[in-house]
This record gives sequence, structure tokens and C-alpha cells, in this order.
Amino acid sequence: MKSVLFSRFFILLPWILIVIIMLDVDTRRPAPPLTPRPHFSPYAAAGRGAARVPLPRRVSPGRHAEQRNESRPRAEPEPPLPTIYAITPTYSRPVQKAELTRLANTFRQVARLHWILVEDAAARSELMRTTRKVSVWPVGLVGGRRYERPLVENGKVVGWYTGWRADRPFAIDMAGFAVSLQVILSNPKAVFTRRGSQPGMQESDFLKQITTVEELEPKASNCTKVLVWHTRTEKVNLANEPKYLVDTVKIEV
Repeated sequence: MKSVLFSRFFILLPWILIVIIMLDVDTRRPAPPLTPRPHFSPYAAAGRGAARVPLPRRVSPGRHAEQRNESRPRAEPEPPLPTIYAITPTYSRPVQKAELTRLANTFRQVARLHWILVEDAAARSELMRTTRKVSVWPVGLVGGRRYERPLVENGKVVGWYTGWRADRPFAIDMAGFAVSLQVILSNPKAVFTRRGSQPGMQESDFLKQITTVEELEPKASNCTKVLVWHTRTEKVNLANEPKYLVDTVKIEV
């Protein structure tokens, strides 16, 4: 009896192995691409008279992404940047809209910048984010030169490279300094006047009310890089530019 059972088992064994291999190969084949078609029933028939097999449940890919993101450690939020307050006085003129449009497109690239536009004035101010009290930097295309700048030694302003009246207390262009808002609030009597100052002395008359040359904070790599330009919609004036290099450093404008 046992011999008969063993003989039948060994006869059927190769066929059983062949069926198992065919099923394994069939399950490893890639699924055919899905084609758009109307969906009428939550079941798919394997053939006429065959059992009804439920379709696999579809899960939104976003749900898996959310689960993966929840399992990852969340990074600490970065501290918010200080706000820059840029004040632009302006006045009515043929090129006003063109210049303000150009400036507005530039300001769009700066994060956390609050732009204040003041009408009927001919000057504008630039502020820098890390200013503690009063900071300074070079200005390109100003004073009849390619640039003007504070002269810096050991991190302190010691003089001025300028083409006009270097004897001014602060021989600097209006676009060449920034004042912290806290300094303005703590010095309510400090004013920037249009009248009563000599030509070219408005910056000095204002700055000497709130700071000294020794307290100035040099920016732009110790005032060796031009990051601000005093541009106009006219041909640049370089009447005071020396023919040979006079400054101690070479600066690209």
C-alpha cells in the first residue's frame, strides 16, 4: 500500500512543481498599463460565470507622502529676519514713473522689506538690515566720480574718499548710510531739513545730531565694495574722477 502511494506521489510531484513555477512567473509580470474607461461596478469579473473579485482599493499618493513626512523629524523654524524700512522721497518729473518702476522691481527681490514712498522730495534713503545705530558704505556714480566711500582702518571710519569737500564732518552721499529706527525714536529732536543747510551739508547736519564718526559702522567689506549706486536717467558725470588711481584699493563699480 505504501509503495503505491509513494509511486503516485513521485509521478505527480514534477507536475505540481511545474504549476507552482508557472504561477510564480505569472505573478511577477508587470501589470498592463491602465486605460481610461467607464467604471460601472466595484467588482471585476474574471469571465462569464466566474466568481466576482473585488478591485484593489486606490489610495491617494498624497496620503502616503503625508504619512512619510509625519514620520520624519521636523526642522526647527528659522528666526524671522529683521524688517528693512526703505524710504524713497520723490517728486513729479518726466522720468519719475520709469525710475520708480525700476526700483520697485528691485525691492521685490528683498525679503521683509517695507517700502515708504514720499512725494515732493528729491532724495532717497537706503537702510541695511544689521545696522545697530548708524552704518555706512560706498556709493557708486556720485560726486563726479565712479564712487565715493568712507576710509576705514581697523574697522573704524577715519576719513572720506570723495571728489567734493572732503572737509565735511560726514562727507557722504545721502544713499551711503542707514539709521536704526531705535536711534530715530530715541532722538525725537533730530531732523533732516531741506532748508537752512548749506548745499551738500544736509547729511552732515543730520548725522551729527545722532552719532559721531567714531561710532559709524562700516559695511560692504569695510567699505571696499559698491552695493549702492546713485543712478540717474542721464549720462553719468565723472568730471571729478582722477586720471590715475588715487584710492588705496581698487573697487569695481
